[in-house]
Amino acid sequence: MVVYIVQVMNNTSRTLHYHNLESDKKIDIQPKTVRYENNGWIPCSKYYKDAVPYKATNHINVRLNNGPTAEISDDRWKFGIVGPVSYTNTREEYRVGDLKSGGQYMMRVDEIHDGRETNVGFTFYEYEDKYKVTATYITLQLIQQLGPVVALVLMAIFL
Repeated sequence: MVVYIVQVMNNTSRTLHYHNLESDKKIDIQPKTVRYENNGWIPCSKYYKDAVPYKATNHINVRLNNGPTAEISDDRWKFGIVGPVSYTNTREEYRVGDLKSGGQYMMRVDEIHDGRETNVGFTFYEYEDKYKVTATYITLQLIQQLGPVVALVLMAIFL
């Protein structure tokens, strides 16, 4: 059975580019600005239902500005994420979370500063209809009510 990403949130100072190579769904989400920060908002995509490709067939590319790409897929009922490793030129693969058949998930991308470089964090939340957002932003207050399915920090996304 298929799992879906239904919304993407960009909690960074860079433009987020999302491209599902299987469905050809493309989304560009502008960076979080002072206006968003002051109001407790996170820029996001509108609700949509985009099937997460199986690892064996394809993946979703996620990148910020023109930085390195992280690849996301359904890897045997876990999110399979391939991305760069901090302070190296290598890439590593992670299998995280427990996905449900027909599950719908919201993906949040954050910047994490470690004092040396800026890294990226992915957090996936299980979607419920009461959280449906039709605007191009979501409030932090709403996100705090959600329990993350999985959170993962990938290093060296921003060089």
